[in-house]
Amino acid sequence: MKRYLKRAWHWGVLLLFTDITFIFSIWIIRREAVWYMSLFFLLFTMLILVIGFWSELHKQRKDEAILMDFLETLNDRTRDVLLERFHYSEAARQLCQQVFSDQALLNEKTVELSEYQDYIEAWVHEVKTPLSLSTLVMNNHRDEMSPYVYARMNYAQHQINEDVEQILFYARLQANHSDIKFTRFRLDECVSEVLEEYRPFIEEKNILLILDFHPLEVVSDRKTVSFMVSQLISNAVKYADSNEGKISMTIRQDGDEIHLRIYNNGDGVPPEDVPFIFDKGFTGNYPNRQKATGIGLYLVRKYAEKLCIRARLNLDIPYESGFGIELIFVL
Repeated sequence: MKRYLKRAWHWGVLLLFTDITFIFSIWIIRREAVWYMSLFFLLFTMLILVIGFWSELHKQRKDEAILMDFLETLNDRTRDVLLERFHYSEAARQLCQQVFSDQALLNEKTVELSEYQDYIEAWVHEVKTPLSLSTLVMNNHRDEMSPYVYARMNYAQHQINEDVEQILFYARLQANHSDIKFTRFRLDECVSEVLEEYRPFIEEKNILLILDFHPLEVVSDRKTVSFMVSQLISNAVKYADSNEGKISMTIRQDGDEIHLRIYNNGDGVPPEDVPFIFDKGFTGNYPNRQKATGIGLYLVRKYAEKLCIRARLNLDIPYESGFGIELIFVL
């Protein structure tokens, strides 16, 4: 209504001016008929404005329908209908040309992105073969290496495996298709399996591990949950206190929610960093985190959204006392 009045106000002014002219002419010719004729002209003017409003609204809706049909289908038929509707104006021609050009570019970029994702996934699977072979060689020749060398090599290999998995899950996050499969499984068993991979590094750093697991089942994608847990454990190991490191992990049920909490006693998160802790590339201001990529917690949050899991920073811990992340599963 407002848009119509804004566009048609000058026509209303012109009709009103015409009415005044006719009324003035009637007043000169026959004064006793001025009242009736004035009423007639004003009613006629209002009728003209209502018909104009209805006609303009009908035209606008038809224009929008034709334009939306063109944008949704983008073919020659809808383009010709659009051009005909706007009388083959130059603006309509340029709009059609620009939209077709942008669509072609978008299709090309979509194909390139799909090929890139396929390449990343193929590369990850290929690189796992030599990594598995090197693990086998290390285990077979463990007696020939000093404990220190074996521990360093094992740590380096584990870090490479972790980075490769991170690349794979990052690529999958950008993919249009989803290979998420929801199943029912024991969360405590899933976390324990992931934890076993990190035990050598936890023992090497003399970190005290405190576990409080309850045998609880969740419905989610086990593979993705394992990856999320691995990212949280990795952070906990890296940033636990260097002298008296401690990692606490609990799995408990609270009403219709299951809480997985992973806590370490290293440097916490200052209040000013809390809103950004799950942002991609954010590492905070601590010197020991400046070499981090800031991707791990970002992936945890993005996959938590995909799986309808809530990932949050545990704000009950003073930031001087440690750092904790919770994953909350809804039953």
